[in-house]
Order: sequence, then structure tokens, then C-alpha cells
Amino acid sequence: MTGAPAPLRGPAAPGFLDPILALVERVDRRLRRVTPIQPEGVLGLERRRHHGAAVTLADGTRIRDGDPAWIIHFDNARLRQVATAGWQTEGFRLALDDLRALAAWHAAQPAHARPVAYTGISVLGPLMRRAGFELRPRRRTPWVRLEDWYLRSLLARWAPAGRDRLSRGHRPLLTEEVWLSGDALLGRYGSSPPPPE
Repeated sequence: MTGAPAPLRGPAAPGFLDPILALVERVDRRLRRVTPIQPEGVLGLERRRHHGAAVTLADGTRIRDGDPAWIIHFDNARLRQVATAGWQTEGFRLALDDLRALAAWHAAQPAHARPVAYTGISVLGPLMRRAGFELRPRRRTPWVRLEDWYLRSLLARWAPAGRDRLSRGHRPLLTEEVWLSGDALLGRYGSSPPPPE
């Protein structure tokens, strides 16, 4: 006996738009100059500065307008490659390896060269929270709703379960801001404290 299919957690692009989305994703990553944290990893970095109102994180870190707050991106193609081993196990393990490598790099930098925090947007909030990121809701402006749609569409395109992935979970797949301060990165993933300032 089968029940009704689970409801989608938000609309996504129809499959026939996949080639266009693939092109948009490639161009977007190139324009943002996303570089991998490690050669075989699943996370990449975009070197950016925070623009907008100050953000205060739970650990007291304050990110002001103009502070370096680098953006973390998933490498969807790489995640698809490791999906045969189960992306939720192998992909998550590789992401944690990337964060440990990032913490080692962060600790080795002089204080003035370290980003204050690492940030991004994601529809995978529970996974990001599990990795130690702080989640912050976003005001649902037309632009944010477009980003919701775009990231759900990428999830449908890249997830091993395809569009079925959009029916999983316990809440709508809406983008949230994710933040991890440099201090929290070192506290959670660093093997040693940063050098003296």
C-alpha cells in the first residue's frame, strides 16, 4: 500500500531548464572566483567583504560593513561525484575535512589577514547547523524568493534523489544566512590555538 507523495518543500525549475541552470551556475562561480579549500574537497571560498548592517553572532563576534566575511560555497559537481558513497556520509565527511583545513589556514594567518567570519546562504539549514554554523532567517523579498527557487533547483539537479529530494525534510526549503565566526571555526575545527597577535 502506498500513500500520497510527500509535498514539495517549495517550487523549483522544471527539468528542461537544467542546461540553462548549469550554465548560470558555471558563470556565477567563475564571476565570484570561487576557489576550492582543498583539491579533492567539496567546499569553495569566495573572498568578499560584508556589505550592509552590522551582524552580531551568538559568540559575540560583530561583523561590520567592510569587514572580510568570506563566503562558503558547495561544489555541487564534486558532491555528485561522491554521492555513490552516500553524500550525506561521504560528502559531509569531506566538508568537515575542508573546514579543518580552513581552520588550519585561518590559524596560520596574521590577525589582520583573517576573515572575521565565514558566511553563505543555504536551503540545507539543519545540515549547516550540524556543522556548527549559526542560522539567521532572511526577509522574504522578491530577490530572496528568487534565490530560494534557484537553490532548490540546484538541489533538484544535483542531489542523488533528484527532484524527489524536494519532498524530503520537515520544513520548507527556504534560504537562510549561515555564519561561522573565525573564533568558532578555530574552536570547533582547529587543532591548536591561533598564534599570538
